[in-house]
Amino acid sequence: ELNFRRPDDVVKLSVEDRARLVKETNDLCVIDGKRFFIRALLPISVKLRQHPYCIGLWVEVSQAAFARIFDLWDSKAQIHEHPFAAKIANEIPILDGSFGLDAELRLTGPATRPDVFLQVSPHQLYIEQAGGIDAHRASEYSALFA
Repeated sequence: ELNFRRPDDVVKLSVEDRARLVKETNDLCVIDGKRFFIRALLPISVKLRQHPYCIGLWVEVSQAAFARIFDLWDSKAQIHEHPFAAKIANEIPILDGSFGLDAELRLTGPATRPDVFLQVSPHQLYIEQAGGIDAHRASEYSALFA
């Protein structure tokens, strides 16, 4: 499955700036104490398959949302939390304009990455998440970083 290691705005930084400005783990990232990112999964149903295809990407959230998510990170109660407003923080190469799409982040439990669901829009990624894709399209996503 397609997976991004870092938010695009972190990748764009020089090695020196990244070392100076970025605090990150495999799941959380902060740039200069001002921008806050969470690693998440964007599930897309695949026709004739039981399990969705999940794009592993990053979303940007507010400082308040980040603090709340951090507080709940290891809690089983996190699944009862309301969704958080988010923006997609990666550009998917075959889907121009995916960076910055409005979404909501839903916590799923302390042992799993949160899910991200796009807000209604005419963008192809929203259309695919809402309606599903076929196996060929899923392999097109996987081939991006093969």
